[in-house]
Amino acid sequence: MDPEKADDLKATALFQDLRDDEVAVLEHRIPTINVPAGRLIYSPEEPGAALFILKAGRVRLYRISPEGKSLTLGIVEPGGVFGEMALLSQGIHDSFAEALEDCTIWSLSARDVQDVLLANPQIARRLLGLIGERLTITERKLEDFAFKRVPARLATLLLELGRVTAEQQDGPVTLRARYTHQQLAEMVGSYRETVTKILNEFRQEGLIQVERGRIQLLDLAGLRRKASRS
Repeated sequence: MDPEKADDLKATALFQDLRDDEVAVLEHRIPTINVPAGRLIYSPEEPGAALFILKAGRVRLYRISPEGKSLTLGIVEPGGVFGEMALLSQGIHDSFAEALEDCTIWSLSARDVQDVLLANPQIARRLLGLIGERLTITERKLEDFAFKRVPARLATLLLELGRVTAEQQDGPVTLRARYTHQQLAEMVGSYRETVTKILNEFRQEGLIQVERGRIQLLDLAGLRRKASRS
């Protein structure tokens, strides 16, 4: 058994309840995939027969609108899982998954996922909860894209990237990763020039600042007000 890999698997929210012997069996079935930044891991309508677990890096899940604009559904951080929808949707992916950074990913086949779920009802419940949460987030993102203007979408995105909870009142909160204006534009379905203009407005209003290439959220209440506007 690879002790480091076993510990990493048990550190994920999905597999934290597995016994050591179950992890030992599982880790032999999970190949490691290295994906360079910018590469697609899967695309809509592609067959998918695996659940992916992110060990290192960041992955963006997104769709393309009929107008050709990109809409980010979520950013997967280390320890997160993705690709689960293909296990339900007749083995077909419903979004793009792109490596934002060089990524190390574990792949668990659908058959192995089924074995784990049958043997561990608590993991099955956790996976169903994850799927339900992702569906809810996707529905909200699509509503935001349809009904909110870009400043509101951008403020919402910054709060999400900063992992700001509803109870958190005080800043500053520094985003863990650096994002280009182009990346932020793609995440909110807009253009780089528009996002640059709005970020400058946010900076002038004292909502954010940029420190060493990372965005800091200074006025969380102000950003929430921006995010709540249509």
